[in-house]
Amino acid sequence: MDRLGLRITLAIAIPVVAFLIMAGIALGERERLGREMAATGEMAALATEGKALVHALQDERAGSVGYLSGLDNEFWYILEEARDATDELIQPFRERWQELAGADEGLPPHALLDRLDEDLRGLMHVRELVNRQALHPLEVLPDYDRLIQRLILMVSHTPQTPADARLSALFSAYRPLLLLKEHAARERALGNAWLGASPPDRRVFHGFLSSVAIQELQRQQFMSLAPPDHRDALLALESQPAHQELLAARAAIINHGSAGTPEHLNMMRWYAITRERVDQLRQMERDLAAEVGVAAERAEQEVHREFMFLLGIALVLLLLTVVLSVTIARGLIKRHRERLQALERMAYLARHDTLTGLPNRSYFNELLEAWLETARPGGHSLALYLMDLEGFSEINRIWGESVADQVLVQVTERMREVLHPDALLARIYGDQFSVVIGPAGSGTKVPLDGDGEAWLPRLLACLDEPFQVGRRRIELRGNIGWVTCPPFPRHASELLSNAGFAVEYAKSSPRRRYRRFESKMLEQHAALVEMDRDLEKALEQHEFQVHYQPKLDLETGRVVSLEALLRWDHPQRGMVPPDEFIPRAEANGTIIEIGDYVLREACQQAQTWRQSLAPDLTVGVNLATLQLYQADIVERVRQILAESGLPPEALELELTETGLMEDMDAATEVLQRLRGLGISLSVDDFGTGYSSLAYLRRFPLQGLKLDKRFVSDLESSDEARMIATAVLRLARSLSLRSVAEGVETEAQAVWLRTRGCQLGQGYLYAPAMPPDAFVLWLEQGVSRRAGQGGGGV
Repeated sequence: MDRLGLRITLAIAIPVVAFLIMAGIALGERERLGREMAATGEMAALATEGKALVHALQDERAGSVGYLSGLDNEFWYILEEARDATDELIQPFRERWQELAGADEGLPPHALLDRLDEDLRGLMHVRELVNRQALHPLEVLPDYDRLIQRLILMVSHTPQTPADARLSALFSAYRPLLLLKEHAARERALGNAWLGASPPDRRVFHGFLSSVAIQELQRQQFMSLAPPDHRDALLALESQPAHQELLAARAAIINHGSAGTPEHLNMMRWYAITRERVDQLRQMERDLAAEVGVAAERAEQEVHREFMFLLGIALVLLLLTVVLSVTIARGLIKRHRERLQALERMAYLARHDTLTGLPNRSYFNELLEAWLETARPGGHSLALYLMDLEGFSEINRIWGESVADQVLVQVTERMREVLHPDALLARIYGDQFSVVIGPAGSGTKVPLDGDGEAWLPRLLACLDEPFQVGRRRIELRGNIGWVTCPPFPRHASELLSNAGFAVEYAKSSPRRRYRRFESKMLEQHAALVEMDRDLEKALEQHEFQVHYQPKLDLETGRVVSLEALLRWDHPQRGMVPPDEFIPRAEANGTIIEIGDYVLREACQQAQTWRQSLAPDLTVGVNLATLQLYQADIVERVRQILAESGLPPEALELELTETGLMEDMDAATEVLQRLRGLGISLSVDDFGTGYSSLAYLRRFPLQGLKLDKRFVSDLESSDEARMIATAVLRLARSLSLRSVAEGVETEAQAVWLRTRGCQLGQGYLYAPAMPPDAFVLWLEQGVSRRAGQGGGGV
């Protein structure tokens, strides 16, 4: 009860205190805005004083340049008047700047003021040199330019970005206007220097052009930032005759360039024209600064009104807060409890599979580590089982995620029926479940033998009954790998890894779908890893070779084609049989690069022999299943043919039955595109797979190869002869070219020829040979007769 009272007290006090804090922050923010608006108004006043000083310095600069250019008394009077104005304005401006900088932390007073004093000392020195006529007109400009730019930076400084949109626009346009006026004044000085020079000075002319260009840039910036009425003011100024006269005078200077000065234009005339322009821009500055001051004052008043309004609202809301906080407190504890429940739910979901409610992989690892810690000290037995659902990916692909999810839920329910409640069951991957049996419980409802294997058929049997999802009856099967402790691993992940190896071996067993982990599995895995490395190295070191076995016309004995066969000469192991490394290359994907190599070598070699030995020679190349379903296979074949120069009709691609049946729609599309290139297509090892008339008619095939296992048994097996006869009849009925591989005896050749087989290959004629040996075989005139036939290439 005391805790509840404390919570209610806090429920009342916290909103009140929080409201007071927020009200204080809001009111403080308004007070800060008021101070900012006041500072903005003071900066506008400072800008008015600073602009007068800038204007005086611009006049002094123009007078100095004009005086040095023409040594004219009129410019001396202008210069003296400008100097007096400058001297009168400098000290008041410094004092005003120091006063504002001390009150506003946003201004950096000392650095700018120190530099200003340094520039003023330089100005005094320049004045002395001008008095002695010891400077070129251009040498006057840097000191005046630096001082004026410094002043422009100081007077256009904004302590804070105003919240008022118009005031912000005025401040944004202020500096471009100052710089526009500055370069207009600089144009005035440089124009005088150019008009007074004899001959005209190119440096002065280039500086003049630069000032004109910068004016245009600053004008564009001002027009993009200024409020519409100020943009209109500038446009009105530029539409006056005085501005048109300035443009004409400027054009005259630019058109004459360094060639000479215009006859109708002298220094005093130019000074008068440009001074009017500068004075007009100065008036625009004054108008803009005055509006800034008025806007700042108006904004300050608005902020003050808002402050008072907020203060009144705050008092009213404070009363309402006190009343309402009691009501709020009533639901506070309830919400707190709901929040705790939500956090507990989130923690649960973070550690469990949302679909099945089983521990997920990360939580399973934690639990498994705990089980190991319990079993390790006493050496108690512990077993980890990993079950993989075979065919689940097909369910997901064919029926969709919704159906697959329902299947997973039913799998979980069936497994729970088999397992003891104390067993640890988890879903660690999409289609993998893990079970741990150890010291925490007896583990299962069926008795366990010494190695924990007896109950596994029961677990697998729970998946035998098809799963009913709506009207669908879906079949699944499981494969289990397991590992026992002791010996205990250092980490739980090692157990999972070892169980994973055992699962892979269980998948390869057609009958017994469960395997216990053995250390030799790691050795075999290491051998596979070594094979992967050797395959990569073989590609890099060019250890692969392409040998060629001739195909002969069984009627004439003439060599009509070759089959390209891959050989691997390993530096340590010697010649590696293809049935050892090709399945691994298909599994790890290197078969794609290897297949490209074989195809490229075979096409290049066949083209060479077509040019030197037999113009109508063709070559057959085996295409792996993984190659067939590559998205760019057709383009790669086209490119290799183009590189080698081999005509498409001289290439035959041999494909396996199982590869074609993996995805008939995709295979049909690829084969049609390959056939469109002019390439021949045939089925290799026919009779060992589906051997379906339907799929043969569906694919655009030209050839069919009888598997060597049937050929080798022709003389001893009636079944082999029946199958071979059926295959050859099927080939004739579909107008397919028939090839028999593995022909080793004359009797086999005669039997095949009499039953319509067209081509044969095998040791009866020649083994697979490297290119040089094949050429030598031809040159030596080795007999290649089939039956009683004969002939040459």
